[in-house]
Amino acid sequence: MDYLYIDEKGPQEKIRITNPYNQSKKIKLGNDNMYVYVADIVKINEKNISEIINKYQLLEKNYMSSRNFNPKKELKGKDILKKNFQYGVASLKDREVNFYNSLFDLLLKNRVDNLLFSINKMSLVADHRLLEWIFKLEEARVIVSAKLFKYSLVKYLENEAGDNVIQSIFDPQKKNKDILIEIQKDMETFISKHNNIQRMKLQIQNYGDIINIIRETQHLIQEKPFNEVLFNWDKVSFNVDLWLLEMKDANKIDMQSLELILDEGIPLKPFKQLNIPSIKESEDSATHVGLRISDVLVVISGKLISNLAQDVKYNKNNPQKRTLLPIEWFQLNEQQFYLLKKMKEYFFPNNSRYCFIVDTYFDDALLFESYCRYISTYENFHDYKKYFKVHVDEHYNYLETMIRNKYDLAVKTALITKEHYGSTRSAIKAGLLRPI
Repeated sequence: MDYLYIDEKGPQEKIRITNPYNQSKKIKLGNDNMYVYVADIVKINEKNISEIINKYQLLEKNYMSSRNFNPKKELKGKDILKKNFQYGVASLKDREVNFYNSLFDLLLKNRVDNLLFSINKMSLVADHRLLEWIFKLEEARVIVSAKLFKYSLVKYLENEAGDNVIQSIFDPQKKNKDILIEIQKDMETFISKHNNIQRMKLQIQNYGDIINIIRETQHLIQEKPFNEVLFNWDKVSFNVDLWLLEMKDANKIDMQSLELILDEGIPLKPFKQLNIPSIKESEDSATHVGLRISDVLVVISGKLISNLAQDVKYNKNNPQKRTLLPIEWFQLNEQQFYLLKKMKEYFFPNNSRYCFIVDTYFDDALLFESYCRYISTYENFHDYKKYFKVHVDEHYNYLETMIRNKYDLAVKTALITKEHYGSTRSAIKAGLLRPI
């Protein structure tokens, strides 16, 4: 029998605009202060569960004793990383590094499979207003791929969109046509302001294409009542289902002998359709080591995704300058270096395609993956330290390659989807393609 434990970071049932409006934040964030929803599932086989419970409880006990925590207090990931994570693992103190190194050793030794996935909140905002129009564009052969076009729009909304655009999206009095007109005007202003910046040449060309599409396709805009942006749990259930199918095909799981344990606050409904024989909801993590492990995993991965993304945002007052990841992210000691290599091995194993699933707008999540993978290109700490001066530029090149590969794969997928199913919408309705 296998046990699945799931925990999450950044959950929000409703996504609202900041009030009063904040241009830098745009949307009101929950207590986790996350622009993305991140969830983690660990799969523990019954053969290994006793060893994992005993050793993790000892790990917790030793760590809490070193911090003089109340022994009756439940150890949470946020307590481990508190105030020590500005540059991710590079900011962690020895005590916290040792904790996570021991945890990943335990998980890797016992072959605890893992699913980590993220959902971008601004992508959900775009869905409520613009997804129907995007599908119609693809079906009318105006665009090649609904997914790639949505990626461009969400990236714009996330990074460049002006106040009027974001406020109009959340305004129930504004029609979808009004929103597209606001986007068109905002993009025209952006182009006129940044037209001579070589670094933004492709971005400006992309915005020009979107402007032309908006001008020519207003007849495809469908109006429907809008009240609020709700979280899409179908994306969660599809991601889990995709991973379970991969595990089943690899003979790593028996779907007839499976139990899913949901942490408090995670709804049951999205998981009912997965045909899992036993699902326990609203479980207390104090009584489940698996939930506590999932918590510390989702916290460290979620914080890495969030902090990395914040540190590569370009300065809008100096748009000519390309923003690279600060050198501090690469100032690792030996134990920190090997921790990141273990994280790469655990979160991104070579024998799984669906252990890490990203949203249509994937930049933040892919930055996290590229960082772990880049560090792991070095076999040992001596070589890593030897080439320290090149890490900032070399990581940027590594990330660019991953983004291009991701884009090329999306193009191929779009062509295959069109050939076999006619459109992205049809493939999603058939349950054969993940919701975009």
